[in-house]
This record gives sequence, structure tokens and C-alpha cells, in this order.
Amino acid sequence: MEHVTGLHFAFAMTAAAAILLGALAVWLWRRTRVLERLVAGMRQAIATGHRQVQDLETRQEEEAAARRQTEEKLRGYLALMDTLIHTIAHPIYYKDAGEVIRGCNRAFAEEVLGLVRDRIIGSNFRELAERIPPELASTLHNHERRMLEKRGIHSFETEVPCADGQAREFLFSLAAVYGPEGRPDGSVAVMLDLTERNRASRDRLQKEKFQGVLETAGAVCHELNQPLQVISGYAEMALAETDPTDRFNKMAGQISAQVERIADITGKLQRITRYKTLEYDKFTRIIDIHHSSDPKK
Repeated sequence: MEHVTGLHFAFAMTAAAAILLGALAVWLWRRTRVLERLVAGMRQAIATGHRQVQDLETRQEEEAAARRQTEEKLRGYLALMDTLIHTIAHPIYYKDAGEVIRGCNRAFAEEVLGLVRDRIIGSNFRELAERIPPELASTLHNHERRMLEKRGIHSFETEVPCADGQAREFLFSLAAVYGPEGRPDGSVAVMLDLTERNRASRDRLQKEKFQGVLETAGAVCHELNQPLQVISGYAEMALAETDPTDRFNKMAGQISAQVERIADITGKLQRITRYKTLEYDKFTRIIDIHHSSDPKK
């Protein structure tokens, strides 16, 4: 009996162990399936993350390429602007709000100041006093203040000593450069050389004056000739009909001499070849008839 009981117990233990192993196997299978799903999800997440990383890297590369392209275009544009500014024949310079020169072209550096750009850029007018006289710097400062007051382009003419030692007449055009907040951040100046034009204008005015002198001289000579001939005729008659010792004869002689003097003056008026003046009094200048009609003087 005890033997049978031992067999039942052994069978029961075996069955229990089998059930336990089966349950464990099912649990392991289920856990394996869960882990497999987790691993698959992780692989999918990793693949998705990898694709996102690749997409991000691609976008970054595209953005970097676009940025490099933009920077290259900007460098090209700046180089072009620098070339254009240096090609412009008119002197140009730019000052910041602290009146420090931050840029200029070759014409301003070489033709006006006679210095290299590195010596100019970063300096103010006071530090360039050997090239920009204090009175010129003061004039420019006053006009820059007027330009800021009117908030627009301000133009004026002034004389500037240049690198070749000659003083030339320039038309300055000043304009304010505004910052992001709309406040003046500096000013830019463009200089137009008017020396030859002004000289031509003065020469033209001189010719017009000279032409006026010639026309006036011609009119004066024409109007004086006839009365002079009459006076000369009467003076000669008086000289011929009076005794040389008579005081009227002497007076007629003086009249005849003055008529000849006037005739000499009208002759010089007709021979005027250039416009030359002399000081008549403190406030008046008149035509120098003698020098204007004599080519030797």
C-alpha cells in the first residue's frame, strides 16, 4: 500500500512539474513575443530615428549649401560694389556717427589726400590734418550738421587742396546713412570736380564782359566821332582866323589839343583786344583802356 501511495505521489509530482514547465514555457513564449515586439518596435524606432537623422543631415547639408551659396553671392556682390566704388572717378568717403572714416574709394585716397586707404580708414579729420586743413574740416563739419538738420541730400561747393598740390573746386553731395532704428548712423559724401567747369564758366563770363566792352567802345566811338569833328573844325577855324597872340587863339589851340586827346582815346577804344581792369577807387574797378588796347603791355 505504501508502494502504491509513493507511485501516486511521484506521478503527481511529475504531473505538477510538467504543468509548471508548460506554464513556464507558455510564459516564456509570451514574454519572448512581447520582447520580439519590443525589439521590432525599437528597430522601427531606430530606423525612423535614423531616417530622421538622415533627413536632418540632408536638410542641414542643403541649408549649409544654400548658406554657402548666399555667402558666395554676398561676397561677390560686396566685391562688385567695392570694384564699382573704386571705378567711379568721383571721390567718395563714408564716416560713421563718431566722425571716423570707415570707407573711401581710390579717387578720394589717391587723388585728394594722396594716402593709402589703410592710413585713412579708421581716422578722423583731426588725425588727417596734414591733408585736410582745419578750416576745411570745420566747413565740412558745419555742412554735415546742416545735412542732418534737413534730413536729406545737402550740396555745397568748396575748395579742396589735392595731392598734386593744386586747390580744386568740388561740389559735395552729403547724405545721411540710417541704422536699423531709423537714427543717423553716419554720412556718405560724393565729390564732383567743378574746377574745369567753373573755369570755363568764368572764361565765358569774361568773354561776355569783353564782348560788352567792345560793343560799348564801338558805340562810344560812333557817338563821339561826329561831335569831335565839329569841335575840331571850329577849333581849326578859330586858329586860322585869330591872331596867334590872341587869347582866343590859345584857347582854340587847347580845344584842338583836347580834341586830339579824345580822338586818341576813341582810337584806343576801337583797338581793344583784351579785358583788363584797374582800380578806380576803393569800391570800383574800370576798364584799363591803355593796357587793353596795347598788345605790347
